Amino acid sequence: MAEAIHALAIPKLGLTMKEGTVAAWHAKPGDAVTEGAPIVDIESEKTTAVHEAPASGVLRRQIAKVGDKLPVGALIGVIAPAAATDAEIDSFIAAYRPELAA
Repeated sequence: MAEAIHALAIPKLGLTMKEGTVAAWHAKPGDAVTEGAPIVDIESEKTTAVHEAPASGVLRRQIAKVGDKLPVGALIGVIAPAAATDAEIDSFIAAYRPELAA
């Protein structure tokens, strides 16, 4: 596949942030998203921030639900081209390493 699959992970919003809570989704699975567009709100102990889509494509998986509290770097969604197969998405999720995203 020529186009990349992209992870949507809990961002580190501050130097001491260890985990974040999914506060709201601005897109649902199947929605086309544009790089830089608001996609999910993340709350930390100190702030709430809009997390932007890291790439354009389709929100293929929404792994975390509103209210889920997860460590920084945890996978919460997958953005991929519409042509990506479910097997490719599953493989990407299985190979995801949160320590590389953090």
